[in-house]
Amino acid sequence: MKKEITKKEYLDKFRIAIDTVGGERKLLNQYLEKQFLKMEKLTAVISKSNFWQVFPEILGVDAKLTLMSELIQFADLSNEEVIRIVEDDYISYFRELCGYDRNSNTNPSMVFNIL
Repeated sequence: MKKEITKKEYLDKFRIAIDTVGGERKLLNQYLEKQFLKMEKLTAVISKSNFWQVFPEILGVDAKLTLMSELIQFADLSNEEVIRIVEDDYISYFRELCGYDRNSNTNPSMVFNIL
């Protein structure tokens, strides 16, 4: 059974991904910190009464962070291009990860309901 990931481990995973790539990544670090702040705010307010509104936003931040960590591996993409692609594609990230295209009908999973 896999060990549960802590908040610190989760956040560090993305910081390390940027640091590993090297080069000028100030803009991406700012974007990363903005997403971390949003995640912090969302996780602080999530409750039984607002779960269905807040959880899709948490999934959206997670998709943005994960997509960014994948895209920075491509040296030919500028920081601006990485952020633009992330902002354009994060909503369909989990859908495509599961093998669906953007227009396919999916099962009624919460991971396909990203905000």
